This record gives sequence, C-alpha cells and structure tokens, in this order.
Amino acid sequence: MHLVVSGSYRLVTDGRGYNIRKGHVICYHGPEDIEWVGDDSEVVFFSIGFLAPQIEPPPLDVRVIRSTAAIRQSFHELQKASLVTEGEQRAFRMHAALLDILHQIRSLRVHVPQSGQSNAPWWAIESQLREKKLFRPTLRGLSALAGRSTASMARLCRRATGLSPLRRVRVIRMEESRALLTCSDLNVSQVAEYLGYPRMHEFSREFKRYFGVPPRVAKLNPRWGRSPKVRRAR
Repeated sequence: MHLVVSGSYRLVTDGRGYNIRKGHVICYHGPEDIEWVGDDSEVVFFSIGFLAPQIEPPPLDVRVIRSTAAIRQSFHELQKASLVTEGEQRAFRMHAALLDILHQIRSLRVHVPQSGQSNAPWWAIESQLREKKLFRPTLRGLSALAGRSTASMARLCRRATGLSPLRRVRVIRMEESRALLTCSDLNVSQVAEYLGYPRMHEFSREFKRYFGVPPRVAKLNPRWGRSPKVRRAR
C-alpha cells in the first residue's frame, strides 16, 4: 500500500490504468502485473507491506483511493513509529497506525464486497498455490485444489482479479521468479527448477517475454526493475 506524497505518474495494474496524483492511496494484493509510466517529475511516497489474510483487498475498480486527512495523518504516525521507537513499543505503534489506516479506508466503503460476491474463495486458492509451491498447475489441478468445477473456479478468478486462472497463475509465477532472483541466493537454473520448469530455456523465454529482460540480467543487476524517477519516502 502506498501514499503518494508528491509527484504524478500513470499506473497500469493487471490491465487497468490509473492517473496517480498527490494524495492518492494505492492498494495492491499479492503479486500483480504492474507498469509505472513516468513523466519528468519525481514521485515520493510512503510504502507499507503487510500480511492480512482475513481482510479482502479493495475491488479492482477502486484500487486507487483519494486519501483523507485522517489517512494521511496515520501514514505519518506509521513513519514516525518506524524511525523513532524501538522494540515492542515500535511494533505496537506501527500496528496501531496500520490498523487505523485500514479502518479509515474501510470507512470510505471501498472495501465492502457486494452481497454474495466475496472474493475470499479465490484468495484461499492462491494461498494454497504459494504454500504448496504449485506454480505451474493445470486447469484441472486448479479445479481439484478449489474443490469446484473448472467453470466455477474460472468465474472466481475473473471476479477477484480480472484475469483467467492461467493468466493469474502466470503473474504469480513471474513475480515469484523476480523476488527469488533479486532477493535470494538461488541462481537462474535453481529458480527455474523451483518454479517447476522442466527446461531452463522455457523459463528464460517466459521471463524475458514478461519483463523484457532475460533472468540472468535480473540476477546480476538487482535494480533492473526499479524506476529511476521514483523513490520511497523515508
């Protein structure tokens, strides 16, 4: 989740485009296909990542939210807690500020799913994929994992993510590969094996098609995917 402090840019996530401005809050859920289209201005933002499996993400059409004064104040409290305090007090203050941000966002009614349209069943499927390291499942395998028919499982995925099941799994697999290449000691061959590719060249081809650079480049240059015009607020 980000709060934009200054600057502007064009964000495209999972095929949806947003014009980001100062004061916007951007909410993500897990790995997503994200493209930042910058201009000549610098962008400064507060950023926080957290695990909250019991809280559904905002619907896809409201992933970008105009912040309120209360939300901005809570982001500043979160920043102060992370920089000034230590130990148990630091953790309590950070959690309190984060919970207040989530409460404020929910009070804007952007988090409440339509009656009968909860996306929790699909997020539960994704959790199982990650826990069991099933990064290349078939449609039949996904249906078995969900305990639903292929058609029912596909409807769950499209409603929650806007993508077909196999396209969504591809997003998860590619983002997992980027994280492993840039943040772990695994080499390219080991990452390909971990993700279930029978041949390394298949992984390299899909990675380059998705990110625009081969995986060896990503491994040798951890900053390959970061925009030079965007920096995080401290």
